Order: sequence, then structure tokens, then C-alpha cells
Amino acid sequence: MRMWDRRDRWKRKKLKRQIFCNMIGLYLCGIVYFAYSTFMQKIPDHVYLEEGSRLDDQFSFPFSIDQVSEAEGQEEAVSCCRLFGVFPAKEVTVSVVPETKLYVSGKIIGIYGQTNGVLVLGTSSVEAVNGLSYTPAENKINAGDYIISVNQKKVEKKEELIKYLNQYGADPIDLGIVRDGEYIDVGVTPVPADDDRYMIGVWVKDDMAGIGTMTYYSQDKAFGALGHGVGDGENGALLSLSGGNIYGTQLTGIQKGEKGQPGELEGLIYYSNDNKLGAVDSNSDFGIFGQLEEEEFSKDEQGDSLYEVGYKQDLKEGPAQIISNLSGEKTSYSIEITSVDYTASETNRGITFKVTDESLLEQTGGIVQGMSGSPIIQNGKFIGAVTHVFVNDPTKGYGIFAETMLEEK
Repeated sequence: MRMWDRRDRWKRKKLKRQIFCNMIGLYLCGIVYFAYSTFMQKIPDHVYLEEGSRLDDQFSFPFSIDQVSEAEGQEEAVSCCRLFGVFPAKEVTVSVVPETKLYVSGKIIGIYGQTNGVLVLGTSSVEAVNGLSYTPAENKINAGDYIISVNQKKVEKKEELIKYLNQYGADPIDLGIVRDGEYIDVGVTPVPADDDRYMIGVWVKDDMAGIGTMTYYSQDKAFGALGHGVGDGENGALLSLSGGNIYGTQLTGIQKGEKGQPGELEGLIYYSNDNKLGAVDSNSDFGIFGQLEEEEFSKDEQGDSLYEVGYKQDLKEGPAQIISNLSGEKTSYSIEITSVDYTASETNRGITFKVTDESLLEQTGGIVQGMSGSPIIQNGKFIGAVTHVFVNDPTKGYGIFAETMLEEK
């Protein structure tokens, strides 16, 4: 009996040791995984290397990278980044590029764009002349669709859509629609409403307008602004624009940001040729891009400075500046870069920073809507642009890497 008791006690002790060892093993695996994930976030997937620079100068302990031979222009090579100079950690694509210098702006601008077709904001019921309600667009047309034709006739403006609906009356019509980038045909029958109008029960718009900040422009007059795309305010989707312009803006006020309530710039946009600064060529997730007017380029060039472009590996946590002409003059404001995420899933949130400049905090409360696109400078290099503000803390914001905007351009 005693012998069996000893065996049971021994088995229980052995089981406890195994459980303890397994828990320690899992804990150590968790630490290793966390450390590995943290290290991976500090290694870019893609590195731009200026001609004449050494690749191994771009990484600091505990990382090192195998040197590659310098290629000309945009040619790429793949190199291995190592931990402690021994353990392979990640393959990095390396592009050798010439030294790039850009004018940084910080100018508050008005943005106007025309949608590529008529954008559907939503659907609703229609009260017909017989007093009944109908929903002709239900389950056929979705918010975010672009109506580009009616019975093969091109549609660019709301007025054109209304004209064709009234022209075809109560007859079934064929709508050409772009949905999620793909063309489809949708059949709809308009409903006769009051005043001899025919309706299909959709809310639409054909343009957009807003205030933002020009980030940079090049010596060939190409500009980039915002650092994020212009989206539809209803569903947040990126607007498909057929074209647009940027204009000079008169700032009339600033709503200071507060916790839970982002602030915003208030201003007047004068849509005249005399006030036109440039044309918008594209709207992407990383900003709007286009060409400056010759007169505007010549005027801005005299007051702005050329900055060398800094790439991801040039960024460091620590002091930096953002540039804006909130006060009517181009001003540099102090910020602190608190983290840099080279592998951020949202590519226009790779930089996290906090506003430390007392004058900016007094003026705006931190970052407000309309400051998107304000260039970020660190160690004399243009390294990014402001893109978003923390809703619960207007003193904190996100930024996009300069190289990401330039890749899109």
C-alpha cells in the first residue's frame, strides 16, 4: 500500500514538473515571438539607397545587411538583413536612386474635383403620382456606384442624369455602372413623380470640395498634397476623379481640436482662373497629385527651400518639425516622433508623432482637419507628411513616409 502511495506521489510530482516546464516553454516562445515581431517592424521591406551611399550605413545594431553592388537608376536588388550579423532575419529589396530634392510647401489650399461619372450616395423610395411609394433602385444600385451612362449615352453631371431620366420617361432604361472598378449594366424602370419628373430613387453627387495642405512640389512643377486620398464622406471610399484643380484659400477661422472632437480649418475657396494654383491629375490612397501653374510655381519657388528627401531608414524617434502657413506665413512647428512602423498595414500611418510646439497647441489644440499634407522635416530632410489626427488626443497624429508619396507619383 505504501509503495503505491509513493508511486502516486512521484507521478503527481512528475506531472506538475511537466506542466511547469511546458508553461515556461510557452512563456519563452511568447517572448521570442514578441521580440521577433518587434524586430521585423524595425526593418523596411524596401530601401531606397542614394547613389554613392553604402547600404550597411543605413542599419544600426543589432541589424546589419549584406552589401549589394550599386545599380543605376531604379534597378533593384535583394539583400539579406541579419540579426547580430549572423542570423538571417528578412530579405530587403534595395533600389538605388539619384539624390532627390524637392520644395516643401505647407500652403493651405482649396481642392475641387469632378467625379468620374455620377456618384451614388444612397437609395430611397419614390412617391409616385398615384400616391404609392416605389423603390426602383433597391437591390440594383448601391452606394458607391458610379453611373456613367444611360442607354449608352455618356453621363458626367447630375443634370445629364436628370435630363435622360425625364427624356425616357417610364420606359425601362439601361444604366452603365462602375462598381468596385468593374463595369456592369443595370436595368431600372423610372417612376413618374410630381411635376412631370421621372425618378429612380438615388441620391447622387458629381463633385467634391475641401481644404487641405500642399506637401511638396518638384522643379518640373509636379506637386503632391494631403498624404491620403480624397474620400466620399458618406462611406469613406476613395473617390474616382476625372479631374480637378487646386486653388488659393483664405483661412477664416480655426476650430480647435478637443478630446473626442477633431478640430478643423475654416476657409473660403475662390473658384476662379486667377486663383487657380494647379490641376489635379490623380487621387490615390497616398495623396492627390498634379501640376502647378507656371505663375504659381515661379512665385512659390522664390519663397520655398529645396530639401533633400529622407527615406524610411533615415527616420529616427525624436525631435522633428512640421511646416504650415496657418498664420499666413510659412512656419515650422516642433513635434516629437514617437514611433516608426516600417510594416504598417495602413501605409499612410507609418509615422506616429506628438505636437510639442506651444504656439501650435495654443492656436489649434494640435492637429486639425485641413492640416493633412503638412510636410514633416527631420535633420534637415523631408521625411513625410501629416495624414491623420488621434480622435481622442488632438496633440497626436500619424504621418506618411515621403517615399510612399513619391512612389505613387
